This record gives sequence, structure tokens and C-alpha cells, in this order.
Amino acid sequence: MNATIIPINAHVGNDNCQSQMTTSLEIAELTGKQHKHVMEAIRKMDTAWEKVRGSKFRLSSRTYEIPNGETREVPCYQLTKTECLYIATKFNDEARAKLVLRWEEQEKAEMGRRMADARCLPEPKEIL
Repeated sequence: MNATIIPINAHVGNDNCQSQMTTSLEIAELTGKQHKHVMEAIRKMDTAWEKVRGSKFRLSSRTYEIPNGETREVPCYQLTKTECLYIATKFNDEARAKLVLRWEEQEKAEMGRRMADARCLPEPKEIL
């Protein structure tokens, strides 16, 4: 499925790493797994996550335009980095490695953007 998904570096709320989000759709695309299998893995892990964390994974949906011009709504989960890496424990080594490396890539890109922004700040003025 060609879909518009929330990229791993999309932010929700504040600027810390926990605010970075991804979706089960992107996880499926990145790992080569069927989205329904990713959703199933997340549902199976939801009870344990809620018990330890005190909250469930965020269920959401995305609307897609299909070739005949109609739209279709697809359920998906929105996940923080921590939630995504927890879900990845269900996957094989290769899929898990892809997710870990994707997060690292996005964090490096974010760090580069922040450093570029910092270079654009005016020079501090001397206090007399």
C-alpha cells in the first residue's frame, strides 16, 4: 500500500525524543511485514504495556485515496520511540535492526537540524 504516513521524526508536543512518533503503517513498510500482522503484535502486547506503563498504545487511523477516487480509512497505532522499540522485540533480528537504525538515522538528522538552527542564532552581546 502506498500511503502517507507520519515519518519517524514527526513531533507531537515538546522537543524531547519521547515526542517523536511513528505509526504501525511505517513499521510495516520499513520491516516488510503486513500491516495486519504488525497491528496484531501490538494488540497482543497492549495489556502488558498498560500494566507496566499505565496507558495503552494510541489507536488512530489514516484516510487514503484509492485508485477509483474513493477514500478508505485504515486503523493504525501512533507510537513513541520507546513504544516502537518495545514492539520491535516481537520481530526477528533483521526487522528489529531496521527499526533501531531508522530511529538512529532520524535522531542524527534532528541533531543536524538543531545544530544548523543554533548556528543561525545571533552572536551573544556583551553585557556592560
